[in-house]
Amino acid sequence: MARERVSQADEWQSWAQRYDIEGGIRTFESGLTVKVFVGALFVGLLMMPGSIYLSYVSGQSGAEAAPWVAVILFTELARRSFTTARRQELYMLLGLTGAAVGSGMQYRNFIWYAYFVNTPQAASYEIADKIPDWIVPAGDSVGVLTRSLMHPDWFLPIAIYLVGKLLGTLRFVSGQYILFRLTADLERLPYPMAPIAAQGATALAETTGKEETWRWRVFSIGSMAGLIWGFLYIGVPSLTGVMMSQPIQILKIPWIDFTQSIEGFAPTGVFAFRTDFGQMLIGFVMPFPIIMTEFITAMASQFILNPQILYRYEILHQWSPGLDVRGVGLFNGLDFWISYGMGKSFSLALVGMAASIPMLFKLRRSQKKAGERGSFATPPNRGDFPIWLMGLMWLVGMVGFVWLIHWMVPNFPISFLIGYAFLYTPINSYITARTFGVLGRDLFEIPYLHEITFILSRYEEVDIWFAPLPDEDYGRGTQSWRVLELTGTTFTSNLAGTLLIMPILLVSGIVVLHFIWKIAPIPSAQYPFAQMMWPINATNECLWKTSLRDGNSQMLQAIRGDYVAAGFTSSLAIYGMLWVFKLPSMWYYGIIGGIGADPGSMVTRLLGAVIGRFYMIKRFGMRRWYMFNPVLAAGFACGVGLIGMGTVAIALVSKAVIVKPF
Repeated sequence: MARERVSQADEWQSWAQRYDIEGGIRTFESGLTVKVFVGALFVGLLMMPGSIYLSYVSGQSGAEAAPWVAVILFTELARRSFTTARRQELYMLLGLTGAAVGSGMQYRNFIWYAYFVNTPQAASYEIADKIPDWIVPAGDSVGVLTRSLMHPDWFLPIAIYLVGKLLGTLRFVSGQYILFRLTADLERLPYPMAPIAAQGATALAETTGKEETWRWRVFSIGSMAGLIWGFLYIGVPSLTGVMMSQPIQILKIPWIDFTQSIEGFAPTGVFAFRTDFGQMLIGFVMPFPIIMTEFITAMASQFILNPQILYRYEILHQWSPGLDVRGVGLFNGLDFWISYGMGKSFSLALVGMAASIPMLFKLRRSQKKAGERGSFATPPNRGDFPIWLMGLMWLVGMVGFVWLIHWMVPNFPISFLIGYAFLYTPINSYITARTFGVLGRDLFEIPYLHEITFILSRYEEVDIWFAPLPDEDYGRGTQSWRVLELTGTTFTSNLAGTLLIMPILLVSGIVVLHFIWKIAPIPSAQYPFAQMMWPINATNECLWKTSLRDGNSQMLQAIRGDYVAAGFTSSLAIYGMLWVFKLPSMWYYGIIGGIGADPGSMVTRLLGAVIGRFYMIKRFGMRRWYMFNPVLAAGFACGVGLIGMGTVAIALVSKAVIVKPF
């Protein structure tokens, strides 16, 4: 019996249906109340320091925990007050708390460039003195040397950021809303992943009833697992770092490097076991074919392709014994994998375009009743905005943004900025909105767009690499408007909550990050992940930012057309074989993602996928297991986040105590 060919749209929609909830809500209520706003601020600002601290210690911010902490507290208070929590309130609480806890990380580039400007890499590549003052003060400035974001040296970078934030809010809110009206209301696209996002608030709203539901038990199990794991992985090194110059790590953060152990039989291969077992939860949720094919191809790359083919034929020629995973990865990239990866990226773009174009011209086979999806008329009481007002907001935001970029890099050709802003951005955003509406994911992205732009512009100054470009994509955000609709939350209440909380978060975020920076230099032994990764990140940033420099550009010398062509053609050949044999397209994304990757980073994710597929589904059934997944993951993140919050509180208090000699 011949296998039936299934389109990407049908494949991904079928996978998403296992998470689906009843989506026929057509009664809308405001989710913004005083208790929701205060609760979001309280929990968000309470956990924000822990989130920032975790990101530098382990590379995982744990920001996803805070919204669920807020929701659990809110629902428990509602139960004990003999009231109910509406799903609109819970969804609004999720959004506002998530924004609050993540607000500190919006300033993370300031800390990065304060480190980068004084690195040996920036000096040796002769760009340390060319970093614009609207990004970071000079390396010898008081604001950088004293690690103080409150110093006047930082006023210009912060002011530029705040102006950009205001203009960005105008553009993204209006652009996403207009595209949502086109794709969800007018074209009736299904947005298959939106019910997954809506499930949490809908499910936990039930817990405010008289009977305790399974969701609270599953959440509690996940929370206890997160607390135990968080204490071992983050708590121990953080607490010992307060008392000792070198923290104790039960499991080395972020990985245990076996690269030198395998070099005897797999020279140029890498294997660094990622020690974050929270990755198992990603394995529970992600499609099994993607995880399995990704791991198999990664193993084949590091144990067969690299040592037996590329190294033997001297394609990987800079490798030498004794290098760790960072050094091997850097040299392998310069020798081959950067060029090959470019080819992969172009093939992904072509495959995505081939899948996107039919969607753009697909006939709309649907009834169009006034007030329902399929008509441009809006449902009653949804809280919609006038299209002309949204269009005007977008125009003001984009014109202001183009002017700001032109002020930052006045010699860069403004024609490129105008073309991006008013031609590329609308077209690209519409394509992405449609692919999210059909597949729930992005397909089409032009790789190395900035590099191509800089080559065509013949602009040779380094400052353009630090400036943003108006090549934006609003299509991803259309899904959040669909989730608002599924939960019955009015659009006006969501926008009002965002605007009310924004000024508070802009101020509190920079204050908290200032104090985190004061605890210890970043990177340092107090922040193991940053200490491990930032030096190699600095080298990579220098390579890219000098890639168009004539003469001694290592990046330009590393990019070889034949290797790019090999990546492009081999990736397309893999897709063609899967298409001919009518195999799932998910295999393609797994195979392409695994080629050249480190299999050690995928072991815990694979373990989660295997346990879920071969044990949990058999025990609980597929439907129940996929109902458990989001709640279990939220509980685990909550537990880890609480540990992070507690350790950063102890660290801040210890640094605030002055020990006197008598």
